Amino acid sequence: MSVEAVRSALAKKPETDAPEENQKAIAPDEPPALALAGLQFFVADISNKTILWHELGSQSFHSEVKDLQQAPSAQALRNLAAEDRKTILHLIQGALREGSAGPFDVGGGPDHRIPGIPIVAQRYHLADGRTVVFCFPSIGEDENPGRIVLGLAPILQHFVASSNRVVLLVDNFGYVRFASDGFVKTFQIEDARLIIGRNIAHIQKRVGRTIVSLALGALTRRASATGRGKFLLASNDAIELTYEAMHFRIGGTVGGVLFSAGRVGGDVDFLKVFEVCSAPMLVVNSKSRMIIAANKAAMKTYHLTTDIMDNKTITETLLHPNNYSSLLGAAQEGAEIPMSVPVNMLNGQTKKKRFRAMLIDKDSKEPKLVLETRS
Repeated sequence: MSVEAVRSALAKKPETDAPEENQKAIAPDEPPALALAGLQFFVADISNKTILWHELGSQSFHSEVKDLQQAPSAQALRNLAAEDRKTILHLIQGALREGSAGPFDVGGGPDHRIPGIPIVAQRYHLADGRTVVFCFPSIGEDENPGRIVLGLAPILQHFVASSNRVVLLVDNFGYVRFASDGFVKTFQIEDARLIIGRNIAHIQKRVGRTIVSLALGALTRRASATGRGKFLLASNDAIELTYEAMHFRIGGTVGGVLFSAGRVGGDVDFLKVFEVCSAPMLVVNSKSRMIIAANKAAMKTYHLTTDIMDNKTITETLLHPNNYSSLLGAAQEGAEIPMSVPVNMLNGQTKKKRFRAMLIDKDSKEPKLVLETRS
């Protein structure tokens, strides 16, 4: 889209936010947010403190065709890293002072070993007196062959974040660049910030030695690996995965290993299995005694509601404190024989139910008590 076309679009935009029906078409729950992957340009409207931008639909987080989007500046930039937000604000301020600014790299991480997007900015004065800053990716005038992978880091970050698999990206120097939620949960990492930006050889105590050996081996041999095997975790547990460790290189220095894996049994959504179980099942935080999950059968059998679950403990609703303690004690001892205790149904009735009690997450600060009974 040309600069004149953008000027026309801005001139047609009202100074207030977009109409409610347009907001709903873009995002029913929250304002849109700018993503660097697929970004074509953005325009900062200084007077109204809003940003108008356009990104390719094929690289939006949900592969939707977004076309032009608009949001208040703080909300538009909310999904970007803090360093990228600072860089963009610095770019806009420079263009306001000097008329033009950049190129500044965004989206490449703190050391830019994987190329980000170089963005330049130009200041424009509109006919109605408003000042805007027009920002867009630019290859620049240098002969850097790395520019052939313009915006590679945001694209890779988008790919990893969008995946529901176990995904880890390690760069050519051995530093962890991106990790999916699936990787963080599967490898039992408390906080992704404990591994992002660090050399994988130095975080073995957090991720286990198997994934470290595999990643370093692929980097050293400059070869990919695929297979099925057990991965030792930092907790000394093990998990069996089918995996691919894909070595890649683009240009002279850009490259690394992309680790992608799934459980041997397939990527099953166990929450769906929990819901369709015909036996009533409750999951209770053993310390707070709050019911944190109940399948459909339990909601129907005990006449539970989400409001009750959010505001009252199980000992205030279904079970007497002494009976709850007995069930928790049976679970801690690993008893397999169901225990019969009275249950105060929320329709006013009291019935005896035989519960099988099991404890999960025993090593965590707040173990979970699973209570299963017949329907």
